[in-house]
Amino acid sequence: MEPLAQGRQALEAGAWEQARASFEQALGQEETAEALEGLAVSARWLGDASRAIDAGERAFLLHRRRGDDEAAARVAALLSLEVLESRGDAAVASGWLARARDLLRDRPLSPWNAMVDGIEGGLAGMYERDLPRASRLLERAATGARQAGNLDGELLARAQLGLVLVGSGQVTDGMRLLDGAATGAVSGEIADPSSAVAVCCLLTMACLAVRDLERAAQWSRYAMDAAASRGGGTLFDYPRTDRAALLIWQGRWAEADKELRGVIAATGWSRPAALARLRLADLRRRQGRFAEADAALDELDGGARGGLAPLVSAVRAALALDRGDAGEAARQAEASLRLVPADDLVEQVDALEVLARARAAAGDAHAAHRAAAELVAIAGKLGTRALRAAAELAMGAAATASRDPEGARAAFERAGDLFGLADAPLEAAAARLELARALVDTDQPEAAAREATAALAGFRALGAAHQAQRAERLLAEVDPAARGRPDLRLTPREVEVLRLVGQGRSNDEIASGLFLSVRTVERHVANIYAKIGATGRTARATASAFAHRNGII
Repeated sequence: MEPLAQGRQALEAGAWEQARASFEQALGQEETAEALEGLAVSARWLGDASRAIDAGERAFLLHRRRGDDEAAARVAALLSLEVLESRGDAAVASGWLARARDLLRDRPLSPWNAMVDGIEGGLAGMYERDLPRASRLLERAATGARQAGNLDGELLARAQLGLVLVGSGQVTDGMRLLDGAATGAVSGEIADPSSAVAVCCLLTMACLAVRDLERAAQWSRYAMDAAASRGGGTLFDYPRTDRAALLIWQGRWAEADKELRGVIAATGWSRPAALARLRLADLRRRQGRFAEADAALDELDGGARGGLAPLVSAVRAALALDRGDAGEAARQAEASLRLVPADDLVEQVDALEVLARARAAAGDAHAAHRAAAELVAIAGKLGTRALRAAAELAMGAAATASRDPEGARAAFERAGDLFGLADAPLEAAAARLELARALVDTDQPEAAAREATAALAGFRALGAAHQAQRAERLLAEVDPAARGRPDLRLTPREVEVLRLVGQGRSNDEIASGLFLSVRTVERHVANIYAKIGATGRTARATASAFAHRNGII
């Protein structure tokens, strides 16, 4: 079999190394546009962007020299996509698209017009955030692909259009398009592996954008499986980044860290790698590793490449708020919102959430209510539990700033319940901590201690040390027995012993009931006393009260 045919067969099988070797062998015999295009594709999936771009540029010139303008236009369109994804150079990508359109100007029936429309629509939607223009281009791309009998192109354009619609708040219509396209991907109707994976990733991205975490988990698995079954390589970059975002929400931080560092290490600058750095910055923020979060954000060159500037500012805003700098948090949140068009609802969510809390922390109740109200309106359109919970959290912060502790208490209660149902443990714990503060303000110290203890347990389970310290400080304020307590992490055996202490059992009785020696029980009791700060002649009574107050009995 000729090397060119071998290369094409290897591409179909997802054997990227073998494909590259075959195309290089073919080019050693004769430099043809076909072999160069094959080399560009195989290099792309192996993460060698420079080689892919060089081969594509050479193929473009050969097509032009032999007068095949349609083929040259196709290569120009693919080059624009490669430059966009691997380097984030939107201006260069636009140049290649303009060249493709010039070459197709006298060929209105060419099937490659749909490809150009689709790529330009993706550029308008994901990089420029011009959703109306993106919608027009993607609708035209889907229609053109259907007329040309290109099912892969049609479904990919429909999936991109669905993401744009979701971003503008048309969730039902957008998800309908995404679901239909993704079904085509997982059923095998989409032949091209990159298109199949891209469709699944677009649906996962839409679910993450509206914080529909359950659906995101399902489609994230499909995207990972599709990438694995169709050759892997750089096909994994977007699925791994999306999966990491989901894992961060779920509190599975070690797994998320592994995925993100894997994407960053595997490539130079690429849009997936840039997204991975952004996710890593958010993860480090949640972990209280603020300097590392700063470093990850600094590596994004201000976020301009890849259309990520609004998201970078939003993460910086959240980071400033966690550090206690409400003024800087508000400034960064407002900077993020200025970069987002008014019709791009989803992109406003993170910044509005921080802005409401930052303004409340600064005592500006009016501004806090205004930002919270905008978030409530968006959550009403998008409708997911996690978004409604974020809106409730913002409303609770605004109510606190307005000195309405009862309103704050009710909002924080709803936020905690909704975050719990949405499987967002860090946010659920944060809502419970805010609820504890509101309960203090409504003169309910026992209930406040209970909520603060639950929040502390949640933070510690996640390894959120910074948040745990805040919970400890509040707990020390409302629970005298907690003051100076160095560690509340009771072992399962200590919990058993404490439960029996709370029931009034003596050490001898506990030893008999648990089949332990009295000396072992005494050691457990001493450890419990140290952890809950119980001392002196009242230590036993303090431990018993602690067990009752914290639901151990």
